[in-house]
Amino acid sequence: MTSQKIIWDSIESLHKWVKDQAYYGWDPYDALNSKFILKLCMGSPSLEILATQINKYSIVNFRPLLRVEKGIDVKGMALFAQAYSKMYTLTADENYKNDLLNCMLFLKEKSLVSIYGHDCWAGHYYNFRNSDKSILSPNIPDVITTSNVIKAAVESYKVLKRNDLIKMARSGYEFLTNSLLHESKDGYFYLDYDSSSDGKIVINASAEGLSAICKLMHLFDDKNLKETSYNLAEFLITNQNTDGSWIYSKYNNGKIRIQLDFHQGFIINSLLEYLPFAALNQKDRIISSIKNGAKFYKEKQFFEDGTCHFRYPQKYPIDIHNQAQGIITFSKLAPFNNEFSNFSLKIALWTILNMQNRAGYFYYQKYRIFRNNIPHIRWGQAWMMLALATYLEVKEEQK
Repeated sequence: MTSQKIIWDSIESLHKWVKDQAYYGWDPYDALNSKFILKLCMGSPSLEILATQINKYSIVNFRPLLRVEKGIDVKGMALFAQAYSKMYTLTADENYKNDLLNCMLFLKEKSLVSIYGHDCWAGHYYNFRNSDKSILSPNIPDVITTSNVIKAAVESYKVLKRNDLIKMARSGYEFLTNSLLHESKDGYFYLDYDSSSDGKIVINASAEGLSAICKLMHLFDDKNLKETSYNLAEFLITNQNTDGSWIYSKYNNGKIRIQLDFHQGFIINSLLEYLPFAALNQKDRIISSIKNGAKFYKEKQFFEDGTCHFRYPQKYPIDIHNQAQGIITFSKLAPFNNEFSNFSLKIALWTILNMQNRAGYFYYQKYRIFRNNIPHIRWGQAWMMLALATYLEVKEEQK
């Protein structure tokens, strides 16, 4: 059996399982989607954080017992939509086109435009308490989800030819620039993670916004888009460490958070998306940044067998989101070196062999001697569908 056949079999099995679930599922951070847990926490942020973390890392799925309700994840639907766009383009299968349309109609319905004046989206269908005690809710839009819906809208427009999708994507861009774009103390422009992120700069938030803007730039020759993307790219390459990595976030009080995981892939992807649009005085620096980032990502974060550190230098658990992002990033790095394409295939095959259930879904995490088998929809299934579709898309482009 060829590697292409293995990947197509995997993605079709995953697709069937997801459709059987009607996109409903759990999420690693969904503890507070239980009225029972909320009652136990008594409004205490510390108890809510504790409940969320226990729920996230438990290898026993207590969600049914604790009455954690399943939901449809907005960010997950944006990822599925991006995958379906690629899968339809590769196969011309009308089923994928219909699935794409249903995803986009769902996303259009979930827009918070009536509240914020521009199309924007929240990534959580439940309340979520961050470790810094801030809270996210279904009514607080964030840059990651909004950016992924913009990307989905642009990709789906190529298939569905619906002008309302492009209008929605442009409106999403207006939300990013009007509500989340700020200038740092050192004169660089960045995007807040969400409207409640005052005092904290999350590096990959700007990267995801840049990726979305680049999708729009393929359709529009717009001075404002070019200026915003230039500024965000400058922010990213300026904040890269000399070893090629990026910190996760930094605070106004000088504190920084280091978290070396799939977010590194997000940033590399955004610079790859931006490279065709880079100004002449930027291009060499962008290429250098990509190469340095890719070197750290492959040599430090991944092992030769295709597994990724959980958070470098911590190896376990092997996390499905890390695996998916590796497939995506190294597939997109193939034009720099064909060995990256071979490595993305190695990651994909290892993940299919070791983390996909016969029913079609992917496990959440794999430890040295046991697994967390919970099939999180967005964290595992949506990212893996997009990852495998991205690999197949890039291989087709290389023919």
